[in-house]
Amino acid sequence: MTPAIPRRVVLAAGLAAPALAQAPRDIVFNLDFTALGRHAGWFVALERGFYREAGMNLRIVPGQGTGQAVQAVEAGSAQIGFSDVAALVTARLNANATTKMVSVIYQKAPYCLFSLESGANVTRPEQMVGLTIGTGAGSLTSKVFEAYMLDRGLDHRTLRFVNIDPSARVALLVSRRVPSIDLFLMAEPGIRRAAAASNEAATTFFFADHGLELYSNGILVKEDFLAANGDLVRRFVEASLRGWQACFADPSAGADLFLRTNRGLDKPVVMAEIDIVKRLIATPQTATAGLGSIDMAAMARSVAFVARVAEAGGRITATDVASTDFLPRTPILG
Repeated sequence: MTPAIPRRVVLAAGLAAPALAQAPRDIVFNLDFTALGRHAGWFVALERGFYREAGMNLRIVPGQGTGQAVQAVEAGSAQIGFSDVAALVTARLNANATTKMVSVIYQKAPYCLFSLESGANVTRPEQMVGLTIGTGAGSLTSKVFEAYMLDRGLDHRTLRFVNIDPSARVALLVSRRVPSIDLFLMAEPGIRRAAAASNEAATTFFFADHGLELYSNGILVKEDFLAANGDLVRRFVEASLRGWQACFADPSAGADLFLRTNRGLDKPVVMAEIDIVKRLIATPQTATAGLGSIDMAAMARSVAFVARVAEAGGRITATDVASTDFLPRTPILG
């Protein structure tokens, strides 16, 4: 009679996952900005060991904008990055980048106009006609707003943009020195607090709630790295989405895990940003196809919109920019 093989030998011989069969791989993940509450899901996955289980030693590094995150992936200083469709399309058209998006985290673009209820109080697209907006020099946002108005038959030429440093925008709005400002949805809690301190109330015009269909931030990987390390990328995506799933299930615990390695931030602020990311993620698409999923028809519309807004030459398609091949086989629902 053949002696029984010890169970541990059977398991070792039958392992299919490289994560369990070899030493963890060192991977650098480049954020779009310095770590804030909006990035909590990545740190939840890190602190709970999801990346280690997936076979990697992950190092999360801060970014200096979405464009820099794409450049870091292109240059190889990071294997994986977090950036948006606008930066990716621009880089592929103008800099011959070969990076692709393999998972869309922000299903809605976070573009917002903020005003005061007692002032411009922008709640409808039509109120943008003739509006003065405090914005940043060189920002793509103004072109997004113009294209948004043009698509709705509104005269975008009536918009007036005033260049204001981001750190001064809220103060200038609250003091009524400018009737509206553009910032991302993540700024909403701070703006509401600042307005309330001056006995004012802030109004948020979130473009995605008023017809702007545009994918935003997601996970980026260079094409040659994808070709050589497809299974690793798939494991990274799944571990990351599990981190976000856990973060949304218990935002308080998620904030605590984030603050272990990102001290100096207030827990309520972190939790507020987690809630905002959930607003950016929650769509009928993710309710059925899962967190991080990509609808290629929606991606095609996003790519076409960005290419038009950026006034970039050349032709680009959704399949140039994105791939669904590295998403979890079983959707991760949030």
